[in-house]
Amino acid sequence: MMGNWKVTAWLSSPLAGEPPMLDAILEWELSARLGYKHHNKLTRDIPLSELQKPPIPVSQRTINDVDVYCCSSPIIPVPDSEFVERLSKRIDTSEVSLMLAPENRKSLLVASGPYKMRYVPERIRLVPCVCWFIRGDRKGINKLLKSIYAIGKRRNVGYGIVNKWEFEDMGDNDYSIFALRQGKKVLMRPVHCGYALDHVTGYKKTYGAPCTPYWHPDNYMEIATPC
Repeated sequence: MMGNWKVTAWLSSPLAGEPPMLDAILEWELSARLGYKHHNKLTRDIPLSELQKPPIPVSQRTINDVDVYCCSSPIIPVPDSEFVERLSKRIDTSEVSLMLAPENRKSLLVASGPYKMRYVPERIRLVPCVCWFIRGDRKGINKLLKSIYAIGKRRNVGYGIVNKWEFEDMGDNDYSIFALRQGKKVLMRPVHCGYALDHVTGYKKTYGAPCTPYWHPDNYMEIATPC
């Protein structure tokens, strides 16, 4: 049954990087379950017309001639703490080489490739939850989210672990794309720039993808994003 919902991911560990779009999470999970990722290699070089999009249980609307899911951008509270961690990797070849006989020693390329040394900064925020407004089928969405145990970046090292998913019924209030604030219509998710934004506030213009897959260059265009 379609309805308007506020979906909340309660976190038990800090969030690394930027919070993801919920429609992208649902597409990623459903595509894995349907086997799209097993028999097709998805890259930026594959034309968008050849990509098979999974049928997630979320409504769609056409905004400025582009179909988008009725799902808002992620909303997070003011972080209790914010800091920078660094992802580091270093192979001390001068020490490792002592373990080998001189005739077996070889030169390793450490400027690029798998042995490249790294010291990459990562934004970390201590937030209790991440929220989205979405219009869709709660039962179908919940089935997919049950398998999502972490969100954000660096999930493999324990960041962004989801303690539980929570749904709140918003009744007739659909805040997935637009919402009213102090009598003004504000934007809630990225959309293609155009006439539909003539009386909308609370956004900035940039260049990116207004619809899934957000990483594909064929979707890049001038868009409006909430600010």
